[in-house]
Amino acid sequence: MDKQVLVSVIIPVYNSEKFLPECLDSVLNQTYNDIEIIVVNDGSTDDSMQILQKYSDKITIISQDNQGLASALNSGINLMHGKWFKWFSPDDMMYPNTIEILVNKAIQLPENTIIYSNWDIVDKSGKKLRSFTESNYNKLDSFDFNVRLLDGQQINVNTTLIPKNLFTKFTMNENIDPILVDYDFFLKAGLLEKTKFYLISEPLIKFRVHDTQLSHKNINKSLEELKSTRKEILSNLDEDKKDQYVKALEKYNKQKPISKKSLELGLKIISSFLSSNATDKILVFYLNKIRRTR
Repeated sequence: MDKQVLVSVIIPVYNSEKFLPECLDSVLNQTYNDIEIIVVNDGSTDDSMQILQKYSDKITIISQDNQGLASALNSGINLMHGKWFKWFSPDDMMYPNTIEILVNKAIQLPENTIIYSNWDIVDKSGKKLRSFTESNYNKLDSFDFNVRLLDGQQINVNTTLIPKNLFTKFTMNENIDPILVDYDFFLKAGLLEKTKFYLISEPLIKFRVHDTQLSHKNINKSLEELKSTRKEILSNLDEDKKDQYVKALEKYNKQKPISKKSLELGLKIISSFLSSNATDKILVFYLNKIRRTR
């Protein structure tokens, strides 16, 4: 395969036996042929490894002791050969032409561009619940996009196609909450490396919502760590640029509609009273509403 067009799909796996075969089949059945699949088994204690071994002739398997999401991703990134990196969750599924659409757009854009898309939300059985439409900021300049990025997560990382050359600058941060690994990466890419972001306005993946996923647990803790992450990355800018971003973010927050501010407050309040075993549906409702109005 031509390494100039190769896409490396890296799937970090930890106790993912329930949905793993559907995920792998969706990647293997892509209409785009130049793909390498690297799966990192991060110390699973269920049957994930046995499932992976059934696909061993089609995928590269890395097995390591449990070291966390970022470590698993970095292990895969260290072995990838592709021009583009695609992080993908073992819970989710691609549509057959997902990677073809992403690559076709990538070759039309500047090389230092992260591409992402809309996505469909499905339940544990794979039934579509609804589509999620991201705000389209393709016409914004990089500074204004980064202000929105500083305001909170903008991108479902499972939809993205990321240029490999970014990993010569930094790797996935292994010292933060797993839920913020992608956000930390996007902030560094946008603010420190002047990376562009481009939305494809159609759903390219099936994002699965289920009771055991990590994404929406301990929301209040994650929101506090988000502030720390944002502050740390801003500290890497020169004082003038940092001051510009801080002032622009303050102005942006002041201009938010009351409805948006109420949703953000509601998220904090309701997550304070939900147990760790509470349903994700309420949290997903708030998170998606907030993202739509950002």
